[in-house]
Amino acid sequence: MNSLCVVPKNDNVRCLLKGILSAYALSAVFHAPTPASAFESAADLAIYSIYELLGSYDLKFLLLLVLCVCFYKLFSGARVQRPSFSCKASAALSVFFSLCLLLGRSYNEQGTWTYCFGSGVNFIKFLLALTGYSLLFREGICIAGSYLASHCFTTDAEHFFTHHAFRKSFLIILGSYLPFLLLSFPGNLCWDAIGQIEQVIGTGGYSSHHPLFHTLLMGGLIRLGQTLFHSYEAGLFVYMLLQDIMLAAALSATVAVLARRGAARRLLLCLLLIYCLVPIYSNMASTALKDVPYSAAAVGYTVCLALLLEAPELIRDLRFDLGFIALQILVILFRNNGVYVILLSGVGCFCFLYKKYDFRQKLRCAVCLFGAGVLAAELIVALLSQALDAAPGSKGEMLSVPFQQTARYLQLYGDELSADESAAIEAVLGDTEVIAASYDPDSADPVKALFHKDASLTELTAYFKAWSRGLIRHPAVYAEAFLVHIYGWFDPAVSNGIRYESDYDVIRQGGLFPNAEKLLIFYYRFTDRITLLAVFENVGAAVWALFFLSFYQKRRRLNAAFQAGLPLWISLLICMASPCFFMHPRYAFPILFTIPFMYGFTLTAK
Repeated sequence: MNSLCVVPKNDNVRCLLKGILSAYALSAVFHAPTPASAFESAADLAIYSIYELLGSYDLKFLLLLVLCVCFYKLFSGARVQRPSFSCKASAALSVFFSLCLLLGRSYNEQGTWTYCFGSGVNFIKFLLALTGYSLLFREGICIAGSYLASHCFTTDAEHFFTHHAFRKSFLIILGSYLPFLLLSFPGNLCWDAIGQIEQVIGTGGYSSHHPLFHTLLMGGLIRLGQTLFHSYEAGLFVYMLLQDIMLAAALSATVAVLARRGAARRLLLCLLLIYCLVPIYSNMASTALKDVPYSAAAVGYTVCLALLLEAPELIRDLRFDLGFIALQILVILFRNNGVYVILLSGVGCFCFLYKKYDFRQKLRCAVCLFGAGVLAAELIVALLSQALDAAPGSKGEMLSVPFQQTARYLQLYGDELSADESAAIEAVLGDTEVIAASYDPDSADPVKALFHKDASLTELTAYFKAWSRGLIRHPAVYAEAFLVHIYGWFDPAVSNGIRYESDYDVIRQGGLFPNAEKLLIFYYRFTDRITLLAVFENVGAAVWALFFLSFYQKRRRLNAAFQAGLPLWISLLICMASPCFFMHPRYAFPILFTIPFMYGFTLTAK
């Protein structure tokens, strides 16, 4: 049957209804609920509620309606053959995306979920908008999945990347970053990097709050620059070159691996364009930041993991094993929570590979996937901590979510606490009134700074008992505190572009020539307003891309590629446990920098 057959008449009605709901969702304007006391009578309240529910049907709505109806008519029924993607799973994913947008808008503008659940009118508007968005996203998911499944992204013909793909890509990527590094000479600094540098060149002593290996590497090179050239700037620039080389090498490896798999030239060019043109890459490549070398190592680890899952016999290659273990060690050394990425993804992938190996291969796999790398890295960290007499990091670093929930609970219902509950909370976080006053929905740092580092396990256990009682009493408060803390990781409509602009008297900053830094800042702020480039560096968009990719992999039964995404999912969990997403999208770099490769790996699977 011709795939471009005429849409039946009953489908026209369906397309019109879908178009109305989707146009409503795209044009809906939400307001904070107006209390009933603001109206003179129940009739006034009813009239206002009807106006609020209906919205404004102006030219914008009419244009959206026409576009939505045309969209549904164009792609409905037999016009697109997509049987493998017309499924309940795509409906669930589309509803999830819609929830992210609607809840994200409410939290971004109000700090609460009042746009969705604040009143009966808002709830009805929320349901209508949710339905309209879900219909639109479901159609989009089906179209995208069908397009990817029906097109070939590999080729047998030779092209530019067929030979020496790594070398060519490395020179192109590094060449695209060097102008930005030179303009920002000797390099841009963030506050974390400044604290690490001070540990090496200052007198405050060392701390394992930041990864000691990275602190010594960066701070050591800066001090070496001062020793050899009487210039801290020279040392920082050398470190920046090393950081750029690591990132360029990791990204070039993704191109080389895909080229070896027979990827088409257009696919590899897309990857290179993303790596070279999307501002977040050159921005972070010219910023001293532990997350950049960490992400480079995480990209390399994910690439090796994907190759091993697809070709389990690689475990017998000693060179592969040693390189794989070395990357795991770097992941852990460059970021303290990197150990969770290696351990959890390693255990998950070991279970996937378990039946494919005999006993000796299982043992070798366990050693390569997480055993040797974790043990070696933890030994190095312990030796460095002992040698430098480094102060241990805070045990409260991964407790941002419960601390935020406690603070919000204390603001609203602090008078309900029993004496024992107050004592348990104060033993861990201090005075309850101070905790409540320190609550900031956008960041857990103010409350987390109150954590008593010497709190014992018994005191922490008592705190969590008090925390759980609050959860039982007011689960909605805990749910809101959690959602307002993490919504930015899932909402592409939230801008989370990043540009560190920290002052540090010890090292001169400002760029290669006067006002060079202002030129760079203008460039990054300007490109953040160009939709396509902004989408590729938006964390919420990257997380949506991860969800869609996993859905596509499961539908296509690409189990090895699906399992290879484990490090990205674990990184997302770490993001959710982090202090916030504003100014901290760097926590999602392992997702942002790896997702282009994961799409290429999936689309070139045999």
